[in-house]
Amino acid sequence: MAEPTKPSPGEYMLIRSNAESERLEKQFRAWQANIGYLLHPAIIQHDHMRIADVGTGTGIWLRELAGVVPATCELDGFDLSDSMFSRDGLPGNIKFYHQNFLEPFPEEFRGKYDVINVRVMVVALAADEWAPAVRNLITLLRPGGYLQWVDCAAHDCVVKVPEGVDGTHAAHYMEKFRTGMIAVGKAPNLGALHGIFQESGLADCEERICPLVNPDTREDINDTVIGGITHFLMAALNRGKIGLVRSTEEVMSLRKSALDDLSHGCYYCFDVHVVVGRKI
Repeated sequence: MAEPTKPSPGEYMLIRSNAESERLEKQFRAWQANIGYLLHPAIIQHDHMRIADVGTGTGIWLRELAGVVPATCELDGFDLSDSMFSRDGLPGNIKFYHQNFLEPFPEEFRGKYDVINVRVMVVALAADEWAPAVRNLITLLRPGGYLQWVDCAAHDCVVKVPEGVDGTHAAHYMEKFRTGMIAVGKAPNLGALHGIFQESGLADCEERICPLVNPDTREDINDTVIGGITHFLMAALNRGKIGLVRSTEEVMSLRKSALDDLSHGCYYCFDVHVVVGRKI
């Protein structure tokens, strides 16, 4: 029996595909409907800002930001893979770069940014990679620049179940994801991120916890959670993660049962954490 492949540092644990790109963009919009801002209110905006989105994925955060900041701002996206970069109709002030953010950035980027934004690294970073990631990202900031990190404790997601409804299958699907995340070391204590910011020398550190409670986004949250679990389990099969799931057919069966629970009023619920800190 083949041994499972160990994830590489910073490796994204979901399958990169058009379906995953669509899921990420739907997830982004659902989160934004609950968070309410792209840049934390503590960040003073001005002309000619240079802003980077690290782990940019499709670049949707930068594309949305380009619509609300002056066109004189420079917007750069970095990602370990360029396979999901969306360049259709891209504003001229957005550029994409291939970069593993656990490795030193080229000198041309160091100390150049007013804001570094990071989103949803919970499926990419192992528990012992969060502090090194923060320290590496700080090297990109100018004095006075801000690091903004938006993430969720995906493995702490719960299923809300109306009275008289059985949510067992939806909960079981989430438990498959939680078990798999732990097995590959991607189950960090997100509550420690604020402390990591402080220990790394950032000032004016602040954490806001945003429950995803907007009822208008509930269906989209369900869709993106189900999609994320499905893509994770399919990736686990491809990696040879023995014992989590045995086949594509099993994944699809589990998914169908979870969707049936959600169709009867169950829904997934979790918090998004927004942490910011300023480089002295």
